Amino acid sequence: MRLYGWFALVSCTACALVNPGNFGTIDTTWRLQVTRWMRLGEPEVKPSGGNAAYGRDGRLHAVYGMGQSIVMLPLDALVSAAVPHLAATLSAEKQEQVEELLVAFLMQSVITMFVLILAHQVLLSFSLAPFVSAAGSLSLLFGTTALVYAQTAEENQLLLALALCALWATQRWDRDGGWWPVLAGAACEFAILTRLPSVLETALFAVLPWFSARSWKRFVIAYLPPVLAALAIDRFYQWVRFGDMFSTYIGLFGKQARPAGAPASYPFSYPFWKGFAGTFLSVDKSVLLFDPLLVVLALVMIWRWRHLDRALRVTLLSFVALLLAYATLYARYFDFGGDVAWGHRFLTLPVQPLALFAAPLLLTHGRSLPFAVRGVAWTLLTASVALQLASTAIAPNLEVMQRDLGDYHGVLWNRAINLRELTEGDGTDSRFQTVPPEWSSLYYLPFQLRFRFQKIAPWGIGAWLALACGLPILVASTLRCAGSPPGGRIADAVLDVQRGAP
Repeated sequence: MRLYGWFALVSCTACALVNPGNFGTIDTTWRLQVTRWMRLGEPEVKPSGGNAAYGRDGRLHAVYGMGQSIVMLPLDALVSAAVPHLAATLSAEKQEQVEELLVAFLMQSVITMFVLILAHQVLLSFSLAPFVSAAGSLSLLFGTTALVYAQTAEENQLLLALALCALWATQRWDRDGGWWPVLAGAACEFAILTRLPSVLETALFAVLPWFSARSWKRFVIAYLPPVLAALAIDRFYQWVRFGDMFSTYIGLFGKQARPAGAPASYPFSYPFWKGFAGTFLSVDKSVLLFDPLLVVLALVMIWRWRHLDRALRVTLLSFVALLLAYATLYARYFDFGGDVAWGHRFLTLPVQPLALFAAPLLLTHGRSLPFAVRGVAWTLLTASVALQLASTAIAPNLEVMQRDLGDYHGVLWNRAINLRELTEGDGTDSRFQTVPPEWSSLYYLPFQLRFRFQKIAPWGIGAWLALACGLPILVASTLRCAGSPPGGRIADAVLDVQRGAP
């Protein structure tokens, strides 16, 4: 339990450091409005608009699942009750901004804490050492796109936590039997209510126990009721809003919002092979570029495949199949990769659980890899952490706007140039002249305060720097609490990493 306390401190500190002062995306703002529709009876869609479609009552309804809105219900109630007392001197507009900031921070801190804990449990369930499992869970947060989704309060982090919960429950059932399939089904149930395409991983978790020595039928009998309940609730929710149980909200949105001249298949109107290949090769959205731990995992799998546990091999291959399924599903989506996002935001779910195993397997099997392969793997792991730290430093809108203005060399190259300019200059470079000033500054709350609350910004920046200095200490303390690394003390392991060997 002490280890989970350290995970909680790491998640709160990380979320405090990367928080931009809001949800970081308009999508979650629209989902918060659905929360207030549920809680207060406010309009489901604000007059200012949102991603919505007209329902059977002639009113606009949000074209999202309800899962994330449900998660925000207690947080929004708590924050809405507290803010008028804590920020009574602020205007109503400023109080609303503070409410969004606090809801975002609380939600992401709690979800990220569960991601770390569940990732640790998943790795332990595959008989990986406690230190290796703790290092793997931390690498998931700091070495994959999970970090940017701790900043951008999209539903991705919630879906990751639910998938890890389902995977852990299936592993526990394989070892202990019992009612663990109910927990796996409940996690998948909430994932379906959050995003309907989660039926794909729901099918995956139904198939995985087929390879277990236990009775697959017993698993399915306990697993299916929550899943069927989720489908029933989702279809009822669809009928209440749109009067049709067999349509999808994105399909109705496509029919009602289809631009003139767009094909009837809109919003699934992007060229398939361009989208599918772009998932892996695009300089803007490639999952291999934005999550290099996939390459690390591939290197270990190639050289050590026969030495991996059978259950782990089955799991890895299953998630590779899920990755291909998601790539196929979203290949034709008109907004390829999610556009304003760090990497391909529709594929984070299969990518991040795969990347979770990269660092643990490298720590476990690294010594048996060829020297050159081992060096490449550790270089990629280090680069991945640096890349994810860079992902949070600037709003992703900046590179998109620069691309639209013709300054196009790929997101990662432009991010490197932008960071260099911000480090060496004062943000007055010509490449920043056509963008909002907030996007030409560091995307962290204290630095954004300079545009709204200049008097308290220096104090905020000082506190941010103190947290930034404390985070490595928290990470080291977490690893120390987890136990000794393979081969000896933590200090020895750090030296090995610096030499390129686990």
